[in-house]
Amino acid sequence: MSRGPLQGRLRIFHLGAIRFNLLETNQSLFLSGTRRPKPCTVAIPLEEPKASSPYRAQGIPVAWPALMGYNRHLTDFDLRIPAGARLATIVIGKEILMEQLDRRGGSERTLERWESTNQLELQPELQQTLRDQLNNRIARGEQRWTPEEPDQLLDTVIRCFEQPKARTSLVAKREARHEAAIDLLHWCARRPTAIVTADELSAELFQSRTSLFRGSREHFERTPLELQRSIRMDRVRQLLLDPARRASQGLTGVGDSAASMGFTSRSHFARHYQEQYGEQPQETLTNGLQATS
Repeated sequence: MSRGPLQGRLRIFHLGAIRFNLLETNQSLFLSGTRRPKPCTVAIPLEEPKASSPYRAQGIPVAWPALMGYNRHLTDFDLRIPAGARLATIVIGKEILMEQLDRRGGSERTLERWESTNQLELQPELQQTLRDQLNNRIARGEQRWTPEEPDQLLDTVIRCFEQPKARTSLVAKREARHEAAIDLLHWCARRPTAIVTADELSAELFQSRTSLFRGSREHFERTPLELQRSIRMDRVRQLLLDPARRASQGLTGVGDSAASMGFTSRSHFARHYQEQYGEQPQETLTNGLQATS
């Protein structure tokens, strides 16, 4: 969502019945999608949080170092992450979690929090332990994991949920502007080349103009039409970086790639492209050719 070329990576680490994903990005991002029903997921930032640019889970700002996104009743997810994020998402099989809880004699507090909340404050000592466990595994890269690692990691997660003084945040009904922002993002992603006005978007999404503008500004730092243009430019950027994709669509350069996404003025497109990515589209095209040569 922020300006400039997107740089980052997504890595997956397996620990037997547990795995975790590490997302690193230099830009602020808004992630949204459908949740799989069986696994339990828990997200934890590995960098120090910034009060000026907090994470948002299901539209709610994360006010303290926390585990988030774990509520078992959610059927979808949306997460806003700040620039410079290192976000680990731990994925635990539900059967494995229940077996571990049974071995510990069960935990009403853990189960209740998993049922009714979606943010859990991390106590400093446990936060450090959890980060150390994850960072240690990341530092070892492709080396094999040891048999005790999955149990140790899951034990730390459960201990976090059992802390009686840890603050929590409930799952709240999405505000109208937040629901409008989610609808807008999905609509624009499905129809990037559709040329519409703000009034037409409002009617198409059954959302008020006020909710659309407030939600888009709050979540994407853009107006609804600026968001759509940003998505269209991103599709052009993908074309410029991928000669094979261009060739499959009969496209050769900047002009026809931009036109395929509805940009009729090359100068207008180039100006906004420079603002968003910090380089001219011709530079992106050259970089794509060099990367594949």
